[in-house]
Amino acid sequence: MKPSQIQTVLSEHYGLDAVRQEVLGGESDHNVRIVTADGEEFLLKATKGSTEDVVLRWQTDVLAHLAERVPQVPVSRLVPARSGDSLVAYGPYVVRLLTWLPGTLFAEVPHHPPALLTELGQVAGRLTLALADLPVRDGITSHHWDVRRARDAIETGLPFVTNENDRGNVARVLSWFDRCAGEFGELPAGVVHHDINDFNVLAEPGDGGEWRLSGVLDVGDALHTIRVAEVAIAVAYAMLRKEDPLAAAVAVVAGFHSVVPLTESELAVIFPLAAARLCVNATTWTRRTAEAEDGYGRARMRHTWPAVARIVRIHPALAEAAFRAACGFSRPESPRPRADSAVVSGPLTEIDLTPASDLYDGLDWTEPHAVARATGARGFSRHLSASLLAAEPRSGAAETVQLGIRLFLPEGEPLRAPLAAKVERTGEQLVLRHQDFWSIWWGVDSPLGTGERAEPGAILGKAGADVQVQVVTAPAFVAEPPPRHVRPADVPLWTILSPDPAALLGAAPAGSARRDVHDIVSVRRSRFARSQRAYYRRPMNLVRGRGVWLYDEDGFGYLDAINNVTHVGHAEPRVSAAAARQLAKLNTNSRFVYEGIAAYAERLCATLPDPLEVAFLVCTGSEANDLALRIARQVTGRTDVLVLDGAYHGNTTAVTGISPNRYKGPGGTGAPPTTHEVVRPDRYRGPYGYDDPDAGARYAADVAAVVAGLDSPPAAFIAESLMGTAGTIMLPDGYLPAAFSAVRAAGGLCISDEVQVGVGRLGSAFWGFETHGVVPDIVTMGKPLGNGHPIAAVVTTREIADAFDTGMKYFNTFGGNPVSCAIGQTVLDIVQGDGLQEHAADVGAYFLRTLHELRERHAVVGDVRGQGLYLGIELVRDGREPATAEAMAVAEAMKDRGVIVYPTGVHDNVLKIKPPMVFDREHVTRFAETLDAVLLSLR
Repeated sequence: MKPSQIQTVLSEHYGLDAVRQEVLGGESDHNVRIVTADGEEFLLKATKGSTEDVVLRWQTDVLAHLAERVPQVPVSRLVPARSGDSLVAYGPYVVRLLTWLPGTLFAEVPHHPPALLTELGQVAGRLTLALADLPVRDGITSHHWDVRRARDAIETGLPFVTNENDRGNVARVLSWFDRCAGEFGELPAGVVHHDINDFNVLAEPGDGGEWRLSGVLDVGDALHTIRVAEVAIAVAYAMLRKEDPLAAAVAVVAGFHSVVPLTESELAVIFPLAAARLCVNATTWTRRTAEAEDGYGRARMRHTWPAVARIVRIHPALAEAAFRAACGFSRPESPRPRADSAVVSGPLTEIDLTPASDLYDGLDWTEPHAVARATGARGFSRHLSASLLAAEPRSGAAETVQLGIRLFLPEGEPLRAPLAAKVERTGEQLVLRHQDFWSIWWGVDSPLGTGERAEPGAILGKAGADVQVQVVTAPAFVAEPPPRHVRPADVPLWTILSPDPAALLGAAPAGSARRDVHDIVSVRRSRFARSQRAYYRRPMNLVRGRGVWLYDEDGFGYLDAINNVTHVGHAEPRVSAAAARQLAKLNTNSRFVYEGIAAYAERLCATLPDPLEVAFLVCTGSEANDLALRIARQVTGRTDVLVLDGAYHGNTTAVTGISPNRYKGPGGTGAPPTTHEVVRPDRYRGPYGYDDPDAGARYAADVAAVVAGLDSPPAAFIAESLMGTAGTIMLPDGYLPAAFSAVRAAGGLCISDEVQVGVGRLGSAFWGFETHGVVPDIVTMGKPLGNGHPIAAVVTTREIADAFDTGMKYFNTFGGNPVSCAIGQTVLDIVQGDGLQEHAADVGAYFLRTLHELRERHAVVGDVRGQGLYLGIELVRDGREPATAEAMAVAEAMKDRGVIVYPTGVHDNVLKIKPPMVFDREHVTRFAETLDAVLLSLR
């Protein structure tokens, strides 16, 4: 319908003057948003047909009924024409005018929290109650989108689907649909809206920022059908774009059930119907876009095929159990499997496959037969225990928990029936029916056929390479066995659906469970001070690391983007071996003489420019900075120290006093009288920005001014070569040379704090100060030296070291012990021998480019900066206001998607990136893709 025709209809039949028309999407109607001269808004729907069309009259009935029955649910109201009728004929069109509902399409709401999904279910329930007694107009029977006809609708579009994976997924869903279709006639029925999809629901943010539903659109598919269709359709579209579609479905079902109590029979068909509805959507729009280019159709199915691929991984029996639990239905009593005959001859040894197991130490568990070779035993691994063999990066779909018992047996060993059984299925799995449960046998070469019986002790078959035995209680598992691994979040449900097969296999029952993350957090809270905070509001319990990955108790992997402590990678085997060898030989304190301390001191000093040649070996960066401060004050005979505003240098009393990040933060008491701050040379927030070519000299002038303003000359100026905890602040070119010059002119010493950025991390040089063309008087170093082992050092000149020796002994019990020195030398071997400095330069440059591209797509990313593998992403809102809350939300969301990053900076709004040096380009890509998705979801 042309704009001029719409203008005429509005003027002649409604007395309205439209100043703006906005064409909207639609399947069969021409939908136009109308704005009048006085600011009123309407929705105009133009449909080819007659005013006597039974479908249009039916839609009028539904809208009028809803307007009367559910005023609390915002649905469009029909606006009568001057004639009083709701339908206006205009040429080949029938025009309807409806009130406009404000809001954002549900499909465009960036995040659907559980409360919003529950409200969606409640609204669907209220609509169902309101329409329950609406008489059906003659001629209204069914249509293409009728959930009862899903198979027919899918089959019309399936020939146009060319992707074999998609076709396979549709076939699986159709098998679910067919198994429940016979129940439709017994289910409660009534008129339902029948199209609560993500393009027919509107939402608006409330005063507190939380989203609430604001409208329901389009009654064109309303139908008298099974009542459960309403919630099934709402569930279908709620599962789109969800990493955890089942959790979304549960929230909707719980909301609906709170308004319209569902029967157990209805709960059993919701998930198959929802999955079938999405397949109807996907195949229908695939067909229509193949027959004629259809932008609306492409928009409708863009997320549908990926959603179907995720949904088919969810067993319908699991979904039903989740719905039952959410709706408060009682838990059925599980059978207690027993054995009348032994499955195998001889005892079985328990093999611990959990992520914390010692079995994996030094083992490549990704190699198919590594574990079997390592155990060398006839054994079994426990039911419903996380397995590192199934480890995946954390996500809503990661299945890391073994369902059933896995048997480690010689291939070909005979397996016997533990109980009398009837064979119900053969093939990839052998499915046996027992009296009140089924057992499922994977990896068994069985001669038995379907329908045969097996008495206790009868041969079931021969063991293959990977035998797994499950016990299940639902008949649905006969047609479609459960997966071999399941999500940790679903373990409570699988406990109901799949009892422990241990007794069936003659294995001892499981012992007491290990402490989980909740237990450990509880102990931390009771035994640690509140000031000893852990990362994250919802922390994970880490049990293992390898390379750039960390693993928790559930076998979830996390890409580690912040551990500059494990400089050359988690559990680096050469470092571990060096520590073990030295521990087996000698470990003592550094006042004894042994070769290792001399060799390490030589290696360490050789990495530094002259005249830095005398080392003090300590345990932590805080100790190193504390000692450097003591040396400077003793050698100069002065006490005043210059520090950069926002800096952090450690946690001893002395260095807390030169750490503005602490003494100016929450609970801080301010600077000691001997500490003097200079302006932080921040080119993003400071007075001299990226556009000032003289920023380095201008910021350094402040250092000279502070020195000049002191009552007495300073003992020292301490600075990180790149400010880490302050928010990855890059010192401008020329800053350190000028600052050092001003301090030295007054007789002060210059200390470079390399605790975070040294040992090749910045790529272009081994030590950060070298990137500025300066040589400090004292260098402190820590974190990266020991790859997680506590090693730190202070290196200075012979002149300063001699001046420090006034007769008072300096001694550190553990600093420079033989094990630390062995580890320290190995770390240097790896950094230098494996070319990790050059690697940091290459990957870091790629990382920086990637983050700059990301910044172009997200306004919340205010600045990206850094060098090598030390980078920062500053998040802002409304210009440059620090986005502190958003930074924490991003960190939590990144963790929940398997990437570790965390806020830092003066305002806690800078995401710090300082990963192990073996971080590669593929890891950069994963980090960037995850951050991109998280930032999109938080809009």
